[in-house]
Amino acid sequence: MKRLLFSTLIILTFVAACATGTPPKAISEHPLLPLAAIDESSLFSANQNGTKVAFVNDGLYLFDPKSGDKKRLSSAKPIALAWSPDGLSLAAAFERADYETNLLLYSADGTVLNEAAIPVSLSQLHWSSRGDLLAVGFVLKVYSFGGNLRQLLYRIDDDTLVETLLTDSTLRPSLAKQVKPLLHNLLPVSFSPHGDELVFLRLHDPPEFSPYFQLLYQNWQVDKPRELHKAPLQSMSFDWAPSGNTVNVLSEEGLQTLNLWPSDGKAVVPSTAEHYRFINGRLSHGLDLLVDWGEKAQMQILSEGKFLLAVNRSLYLGDGLKSHSDPTYNETEWNLRRWRYEELMTPSEYQKLLEEVDQ
Repeated sequence: MKRLLFSTLIILTFVAACATGTPPKAISEHPLLPLAAIDESSLFSANQNGTKVAFVNDGLYLFDPKSGDKKRLSSAKPIALAWSPDGLSLAAAFERADYETNLLLYSADGTVLNEAAIPVSLSQLHWSSRGDLLAVGFVLKVYSFGGNLRQLLYRIDDDTLVETLLTDSTLRPSLAKQVKPLLHNLLPVSFSPHGDELVFLRLHDPPEFSPYFQLLYQNWQVDKPRELHKAPLQSMSFDWAPSGNTVNVLSEEGLQTLNLWPSDGKAVVPSTAEHYRFINGRLSHGLDLLVDWGEKAQMQILSEGKFLLAVNRSLYLGDGLKSHSDPTYNETEWNLRRWRYEELMTPSEYQKLLEEVDQ
């Protein structure tokens, strides 16, 4: 009987180990520290020093890695999370109905501070370095004679929503019905490191030609977007360089770097930027691939060389990256970027003035 019990324990231990799976590969001598189990969405967000982590499992949780304290904030599962630059507020977006998103603002201890309804299906939730809470989403209306696709940006200030129309496209009925269930994957939005600029896609459906995407770049303080690059209908993802002057674009055409302010007339060049890039689960530094955790993995780089990694429904704390400085708000730099975007100065004049500000 004792031998049978011992054998059973060995089997159960082996099964449990197999269920846990092999820990992900670390990028240095620092092993990955398991923090929590998460659901298949791999949705999480931490403040920049990693002292507060929000994640999704059977609801929304707030976790303190140092103490191990865990608090359930909601039984509903959010679709997006974002911490304010000062780490004192957590924004959580919940899908409420077709083309309607409920946005809750929590304090660092999990108390609900504010709630707002946004009349779009959410694409991206972001805090700027200045402290602007920003949400981008879309609305598609399908009629018998065609469809209307609009993308909008909202700046949330307590109970006030400041709306900016980003795109307004007319689609043929067949295309509207075809893309309706795919729009979350087809309309990525990515904000610059400071959050005052963004890149996104406009869907064009000309009567005599095949539909295509126009890649757009905009400073949201200015109404008019700039057209950068045309591409066929396909899934794409974007990753900004820390300088805010280039964006990495991953598509079926491969990985390319798009120069937002080209000096030689070429908008797309091979990617050689010397910074960390995390695209499709692959972490690279410059041209060096550091690790491939799989395309479903998600990562957030924190301060002091630390990072969070979600893979195989588990959340880990990692270390060993080169430390980087987080974007901080500087009013002069914000004005310079806006003036550059409005073409009130040339890119070279902008760069010269920016260097003077940094001195």
